[in-house]
Formats: sequence, structure tokens, C-alpha cells
Amino acid sequence: MSNSTLALLVFTLGSITCALSKSTVDDDYAAFRQKHGRQDIDSKEYNQRLQLFAQRSAYVKAQNSKPNALWRAEVNKFADHTEEEFRTMLGYQGSGNRLGATATSSGSSFLQVKPGKVFGEARDWQKALNTSRLLREQGACGSCWAVAAVGATEMHAEVVTGKQVPKLSFKQLVDCVKNPEHCGGEGGCKGATAEKAFKFMTTNGVTVESEYEDDDVDGKCRVVKAPALKPLDYVTLPVNKQDPLLEVLYSKGPVVVSVDASMWSAYADGIFDGCDRDATVNHAVLMVGYGRDRGLKKDFFNIRNSWGADWGEGGFIRLLRFGSDVGAKGWCGTDYNPKAGVGCDGGPATLPVCGMCGVLSDSSYPVLSK
Repeated sequence: MSNSTLALLVFTLGSITCALSKSTVDDDYAAFRQKHGRQDIDSKEYNQRLQLFAQRSAYVKAQNSKPNALWRAEVNKFADHTEEEFRTMLGYQGSGNRLGATATSSGSSFLQVKPGKVFGEARDWQKALNTSRLLREQGACGSCWAVAAVGATEMHAEVVTGKQVPKLSFKQLVDCVKNPEHCGGEGGCKGATAEKAFKFMTTNGVTVESEYEDDDVDGKCRVVKAPALKPLDYVTLPVNKQDPLLEVLYSKGPVVVSVDASMWSAYADGIFDGCDRDATVNHAVLMVGYGRDRGLKKDFFNIRNSWGADWGEGGFIRLLRFGSDVGAKGWCGTDYNPKAGVGCDGGPATLPVCGMCGVLSDSSYPVLSK
């Protein structure tokens, strides 16, 4: 089954049936709407969303009934979202050649890992850094790239200085980062990339959230005072290579990575392994560590998302990590729709991707000290 078909199942779930009585579904959905503060809607829309809720409830039951499942699903705030509404929670809506596949972006450099380099068995920046708790919820704006980039900058600043910096303004990046090449989208809430965000910050810096006034309407770039933080540079890691990513996570700090999050909507906890080898990269997130779950006996990457603290493991997701980045052992496949992901104008029709949900395909981080 293709990844696009799997993604469709999450939102239509037309092939999944479950013996739930209508009265049970009606009662559950009424409670769901009250819990999540849903506004009153007309009967037609209500029935459409009720059907979506019932289908996703069946999907959750099916996932959680699988023997030896590595992750658990739940009926969460996305359970009655349409496919279009969920897609706005991703953020890459671009076209073309993946930025970072070749050394074309000025201001970036490529990390080279020495052969035979050994990393520690685990690294957990989530527990080590206070800034790991600065969670955001991007809402209906496709701003994942900006949220992940300022998150990485905050956390690297704490690594370097040992002090927590004030919360930085991702909305400044949404309003001010130019994207004429349409890398990851058309810019702003319609998508861009972390590399674009880092490049902007190395030139202009970034201000704190409290200093950037934004009404979330016109998308105009506001004039700000002197920036609170200005990275010296940024680094783009080699595409589809795991060792450089582990080296940076172990020795330097968190890394912005790009993933196919089409199947993540119902994730509750555990180690997610629900992506096909062929992945359409469509979302930017912040990788904050890696380790091994002794109970499940599986390795994982730990990732902070931008969907709020009430999603997943307190806003985080653990993603299955393989021992290789090559072929079947590295869960490598093809992105058949790079125009929907981290791309720029004018590129190949397909791109290779490796790692669960294509997590090794596009990675970068800011540099805050020499």
C-alpha cells in the first residue's frame, strides 16, 4: 500500500468498519465536542464531522488491538478534522528540488563525520534543557518550519550559554522570511523551510515573542528593535545519512528534521512505526534526542512537534530508529511528490528518502558559537 493511500485511510478510513452503535457514537461525539470547545454548526456539517469521528474512532480501536504494537493511538482533537484541515497542520506546500541536497544555499555548510566516529548510546536534550518546554501550537498556519527553527535556536543558545533565553518569535519569521524560490511553499503560513528561517536569522537576527506584535491577519513584516539573538551560521546535514545526525545530536544539540507526518494525527504514545518506506515529506519538527526503549527493545528518535502539549507524549513523539541508513535496513524509499515537501522551484520528479517517515532526508541546525 502506498503512503498516500495510508494517509487517506487516516482521514477517510472508509475500509475500516467497527461494530459501534449509533447511539454510542453520538454520545461520544457530543462529549468530544464539549471537551474541545467546538462551536455550533449546521446539521449537514455536524453529520459529516460525526462520520469522520466515527471512522477515526474505529481506526484508533483497530490500531490499539494490534498484537505487539509499538505505539498507541487515541481519539484526540484532530478526530473530526477534514483532510484539508489537517494538511494545514503540516506546513510544507512547495515544489521542486529539496533545499540542502546540493551545496547551493549561501551561509550554510555541510558537516563531515570522521569514519569510525562513536556516539553515546543516548542523548536527551528534552530533559537537559529548560527551553525544551517552550512548546508551541501552530494552529491552522503552516508555520512548522518557523516553529522548529526558533525552537532549535533557543535550545542551542541554552547549550552554549547555560541559560534559558526568552521565548523567541516564530511569527516574525512567518511574516518576514522571503521565499521567492518557493522552497517548501509560497512563504509564511503557506510553507517555507528551516534553512530559509536560519538564513534570515543569521542576517537579521530574531526578536523575542513579547516584542513582536502580530495580529495574525495581514502577514506584514513588523519593524522590531535590536534582535534578541543572531546565529552566526547554520549547517545542513548530508541527505539521508544517520551518523552525522547522531553526532550532532550527541555533541551539539537539537536538529530540525523534515518528515512525512501524514499518519501522525492519532498518535498518543509509544514508538511510532506507521510510515511506509515511500514517504512524502511534508512537515518540519525538532529532533531533541535519541535512545532505546528497554521495554519495547527498540531504538528511537525523540521529536518535539508543533501541535501543542495535548498531543502525543506531552507534545513529543518517539520515532522508530533503524541501525542503518542504506536500503531496506535503513527504511529507504522514494518521495514521489517532492512538490508537496521541502522543495524549491525546478527539481526532479522524485527524491530518495530514508528513515521512518523520511526523517533522514532533510536536517539542519543553527550555529551560535565559534
